Amino acid sequence: MATLWTGGKIYTMAQVGETVEAVLVEDGKIVATGSVESLSPLAASIQHLQGHVMYPGFVDSHLHIIGYGEKLKHIDVSTITSKEALLKKLQERMSKATAQEWVIAIGLNENQFDEPILPTLAELDALGEAYLIIKRSCHHLILANSKALAFAGITNDTPSPEGGVIDKVDGQLTGVLKDAALYLIVNHMPHITPAYIEDALAKAVASLQTYGLVGGHSEDLSYYGPPSQPILAYRKIVEAQQSFKVHLLQHHTVFEEVAKMDLASSPFLEFGAMKIFIDGAFGGRTAALRQPYSDDPNNAGMLIHTTEQLTTYVQLARQYGQTVAVHTIGDLAIATILDVFAAYPPQDGQFDRVIHCSLVDDELLARLATLPVAVDMQPQFVQGEYQAELSRLGEARAQGLHPLKSLLDRGLIVAGGSDAPIEVPNPLQGIYAAVTRRNIGESHEGYNPQEKISRFEAVHLYTVGAAEIIGQSHKRGKIAAGYAADFTVLQEDLFTVDIEQLPHIQVACTVVDGKMVYENRCEG
Repeated sequence: MATLWTGGKIYTMAQVGETVEAVLVEDGKIVATGSVESLSPLAASIQHLQGHVMYPGFVDSHLHIIGYGEKLKHIDVSTITSKEALLKKLQERMSKATAQEWVIAIGLNENQFDEPILPTLAELDALGEAYLIIKRSCHHLILANSKALAFAGITNDTPSPEGGVIDKVDGQLTGVLKDAALYLIVNHMPHITPAYIEDALAKAVASLQTYGLVGGHSEDLSYYGPPSQPILAYRKIVEAQQSFKVHLLQHHTVFEEVAKMDLASSPFLEFGAMKIFIDGAFGGRTAALRQPYSDDPNNAGMLIHTTEQLTTYVQLARQYGQTVAVHTIGDLAIATILDVFAAYPPQDGQFDRVIHCSLVDDELLARLATLPVAVDMQPQFVQGEYQAELSRLGEARAQGLHPLKSLLDRGLIVAGGSDAPIEVPNPLQGIYAAVTRRNIGESHEGYNPQEKISRFEAVHLYTVGAAEIIGQSHKRGKIAAGYAADFTVLQEDLFTVDIEQLPHIQVACTVVDGKMVYENRCEG
């Protein structure tokens, strides 16, 4: 039984400004687009858009869906602007917790404080008897109280693991763990049960749908017990409901285990590239740089793996005919992995995926353009911590921060995501950031304004780009015959609305395979 969607502006995203009057949908696919007059005789029902505006379904190309669900479950401290306020909020929760509970706070950003100073281990220990973990907004640094450190067997004598840092001052633990070191705790917390994972996943999907998202590319398989646990949760929550489309990257530590499971993919749950973290983040000064940090001249960050290790991982992916997706923040990290990609390219027609690609120069941009790689960008990264990154990198290097236009101008495939729970997974906020390069409410020309892109290019990141980066541009990302009937319907036209109103546009409804999975004011 075919349904005709009409009664509002419908952007196809096939080219700038292209619209159609109506879309005919049957069995989850777009059968045809065209005029109401030509298509209505073929429809058994009409879905009226009530004057709202339809786009191809928005997809977040890089986030951690279960991790975002955890943020919804735990204490969100992302808006706290002082150490005192942070300690007070934690004290309120710790005072109600039993000695065996785990209290988890997510989203700490000390750069928002008047003095960017983290709490001391003594201050954390004074809050109560429960286990306490505070995840920094970048998720490459945590604070843990002494009880949580002891749970993982971390003492003053424990050496930092490969690819991580157990922070110490004068040989004494500070409670700060960076990159691989934080997994000594967070991957083994006893409350990570199947029920916990399923609850976090269900909360995340429900929230993502309210932002107009029809799907997301996620990386969750190495943080929640054996990979079979999160996979089973995805089967039960996502695949069973058929209301959200997930493309899963596979962390290199579990890649072969997952590959040997010989798992079947579906439109709602796909298994994609091997994921490798090449370096850390600017926040903890662990992003790997070619030259030292401007505000820490004895530190140039760190590569999590040697070139030899990276070569082994990439070769393993190739043995299974798979591509590789890499977390790269610093310029040294990008240069290092591009060397490996050049030596061991993927199969013809495939391309590897560079995630974040946060610091480039002309040489790196040229190298990216010559290799079979696509780039997975998070436009919101240019907002919150730009000033802190400027102090870490200096004015000259900071000109290469968070490129967008430079990548598109060189013909690279670029997709857009949020890296939630690091950023809010609202694609409209990402589109605004890509177009303005500034925080909501600011009025300057933008951070590195030469990297601003058009509204069409920004929407392209979350539609066509998100499909291209997983090799599905022939069936997702546009409104055209033969494509999936995935739609994001907004109450206003993001191509014509005043730019400052763009991130505040309301979602009318979210449609997956022709089925309305979230409805605000879009009435049939």
